[in-house]
Amino acid sequence: MIPLLSLGLLYIGDVLGNVKGLPSDSEKAIPELNVMEETLAINISGRVTSGSDEEGIPGVTVLEKGTNNGSVTDIDGEYSIEVAGPTSVLVFSYVGYETQEVSVGNQTNINISLQETMSAMNEVVVTALGIERDQRSLGYDVSTVDAEDVTQVSQENVLSSLAGRMAGVTINQTSGPGSSMSMVIRGASSLTSDNQPLFVVDGVPMSNSLNNVSQNGDGNQVDYGNAISDINPDDIASVSVLKGPSAAALYGTRAGNGVVIITTKSGKKGKDMGVSFSTSNVFERPTRLLDFHYKFANGQREGVFNDGSAYWGGPQLDVGNLAPQWDSPLDENGNRIPTELRSYPNAMRDFMQTGITSNNNLAVSGGSDKATYRVSYANMLHQGMIPNSDLIRHNISASVSYDILENLKLNTNFNYSNSSSNDRPSTGDRRANPLEAVYDASYIDYEGMKGIWIPGQEGIQQVRTPAGDNPYFIAYGMQNAFRRDRIYGNVSLDYKISEDFNFTARYSLDRSDENRETKIPFSYSRMARGGYYNSDL
Repeated sequence: MIPLLSLGLLYIGDVLGNVKGLPSDSEKAIPELNVMEETLAINISGRVTSGSDEEGIPGVTVLEKGTNNGSVTDIDGEYSIEVAGPTSVLVFSYVGYETQEVSVGNQTNINISLQETMSAMNEVVVTALGIERDQRSLGYDVSTVDAEDVTQVSQENVLSSLAGRMAGVTINQTSGPGSSMSMVIRGASSLTSDNQPLFVVDGVPMSNSLNNVSQNGDGNQVDYGNAISDINPDDIASVSVLKGPSAAALYGTRAGNGVVIITTKSGKKGKDMGVSFSTSNVFERPTRLLDFHYKFANGQREGVFNDGSAYWGGPQLDVGNLAPQWDSPLDENGNRIPTELRSYPNAMRDFMQTGITSNNNLAVSGGSDKATYRVSYANMLHQGMIPNSDLIRHNISASVSYDILENLKLNTNFNYSNSSSNDRPSTGDRRANPLEAVYDASYIDYEGMKGIWIPGQEGIQQVRTPAGDNPYFIAYGMQNAFRRDRIYGNVSLDYKISEDFNFTARYSLDRSDENRETKIPFSYSRMARGGYYNSDL
């Protein structure tokens, strides 16, 4: 058998040598055989959980080391990935957690538990009812954000500053700037509710519903923003997000979707009076717009294919086709003279303006051996990228503490917020939304429509596009104004019975009054005679 085996190897080596131009000796034939061996791919699945409470973590990146092959865990923390073979290594990474690497070997199911970074675990955080605890001593997961991170970039809503800063927390804006912000912790848990967490500001519970929307006029649906947008970001000292079910036990069913605890700034004992002023400005321009076709105009035109079948469609642009347009010159009989149909691919970019968000804050703080104080005033002015849209907010806050006795302390914290807008863009029907009106026709130079009204019919008849309402008419003619006054805060007495026991009595207040006014002028496509709406909430 040995001579036959040797001959077989020599014969194969000779064939490979002839085909590939390699020597045909047996020493180089054996390595060539190894090249023909195939490695079978392996399907790996499993679940990634948090080390603090063993709950699944959505959005964890699972990557095959040294490749671009990867996957992401779903809402339950589960994943599935196909790797090259047993020698592959999986890398699990997520913001706020330590990265882990696991060798595949002969495993097909790999479950791991990620641990939060040690810098986060060693922090002291504010938990339920304002109690400060060492984070590593807690039996549930807590994420924190410092004041510097909240005010680093000016935003019209404090939740915008928290986006991407906390593991397992998803923050999205429902529509344009100034509209409601959605915050979902560890994925949606209900199909019948908005899944929003409970917000607690200095011990005062505040709801953050996404239902602050009203419709005044046919198709004119407006989002006026949720309650959390009234908070001044410059007043925030820290934000703690309690994620586990046990973390929210002290707040009852309202905290079923988690709790966001916001602690505001206060003065410090023994510190002389100090004055601080801060200002920040952000400018916004769209970097990417929705793609749209720029080949055919709107409208209907009957034609015939070569095979005799009929078709309907708009005329082609930029090929010399003529048609009467809104700005075509008039002949001696007053009829529009047909002009060439051309595309305007930059119509949306030219329509939108530069958005500006300006935040200014002035604060006075200090303290003595027995008392602390801080008083601040802030104003925010936001000019949206949609023409004529804006949002204005004024905040006044006051925080005072006083040691009545050695073991008896008085704390007060009051905040006043005034939010208003001259016009909030509609987020409803496309005919009431100026951005959708621009996209409705890609062959119109809207710059000439800024006048809005047909000469001689001002306030009665708008200059229309072939597709419908003039986008400048929607932006400037239709106005959705509102004003909201909100006051919230608390007064508390803390009595320290012993080192281990405290007694606290607290009175909290959260009240708001809102007025909404909508004006719809004549010639709106869905309400030809316009309308006026005024409501108090």
